[in-house]
Amino acid sequence: MIIEDFMPEVGETSIREKLVSCLKSNPKTLPSMFFYDHKGSELFEKITQLEEYYPPKIEIPLLRSTARTLNGELNECDIVELGSGDCSKISVFLDEVPEETRRNVVYYPVDVSREAIEKSAGILQKRYPEMDVHGIHADFLEHIEKIPGKRKRFFCFFGSTIGNLTEDKAMEFMRNLNRIMNKNDRLLLGMDMVKDVDVIEKAYNDSQGITAEFNRNILRVTNSHLGTDFDPDDFEHVAFFNKELSRIEMHLRAKRDLEVRSPLLNERFIFKKGETIHTENSHKYTVGHIRKMANAAGLSLENVYTDDRKWFSLAEMVKR
Repeated sequence: MIIEDFMPEVGETSIREKLVSCLKSNPKTLPSMFFYDHKGSELFEKITQLEEYYPPKIEIPLLRSTARTLNGELNECDIVELGSGDCSKISVFLDEVPEETRRNVVYYPVDVSREAIEKSAGILQKRYPEMDVHGIHADFLEHIEKIPGKRKRFFCFFGSTIGNLTEDKAMEFMRNLNRIMNKNDRLLLGMDMVKDVDVIEKAYNDSQGITAEFNRNILRVTNSHLGTDFDPDDFEHVAFFNKELSRIEMHLRAKRDLEVRSPLLNERFIFKKGETIHTENSHKYTVGHIRKMANAAGLSLENVYTDDRKWFSLAEMVKR
């Protein structure tokens, strides 16, 4: 197992500056990357198992069937998984790939967490000892040119992670990906689809309140970096579908007038009752959106694999 490291050292000062800038913006925001401390990761794992949270329940069987369909495209090919995280989804995909094909595959997990790459690579090497694993510790939005490209590549971007990007950022990412792709390289892109608003909103407002706890946990992470005295109980979780922008928005809304301070800063953050902190977006797509994204990136949309209810899709795109 090899892991190449392209992530710059990010000091605590830079993190604090980013957080302060977001909390001073209008409207106030916090970057969703700060959801995922140890507790946040545990809470998100619980979310994926909730009855209301449908995406993984549809994407996993869809990955199995799609892998069987695309087996012929994986011969003498490198598989690059962007934002790889844990190995749960790629394992489902690789289970459907014949051993003789995996023997000639190099799997490249690309993630900002070196710990996640090390853990998943260890699991995958035990599960598929015949397959080479070459980790890329990098931010795929910033360091996409670092991904090796000597052989044909099959890019995987699962979990509708692209939906967390703004439309402009998503289009920029797609154009940058096209720029480094070689002729006949493929992309399999997981995308959560527009559906009944009640179904979407229930997925982000679960009956057990786990998503609410996950959302408020970002305040604890902020406290750990800034020394602020945010009390998560002073904020309520708000998640709703913005039809105009075709996205779920998650916010934290102040229950009362607040003044948040830190002994580490000269700053103080004032909140009026009802004021919100915008913490995350999750865009939902139509087939029209998928075609627009492929066209903007200069990629050929070959297939859209979906479930019977058309709730989640895997879009197959090729560089011609």
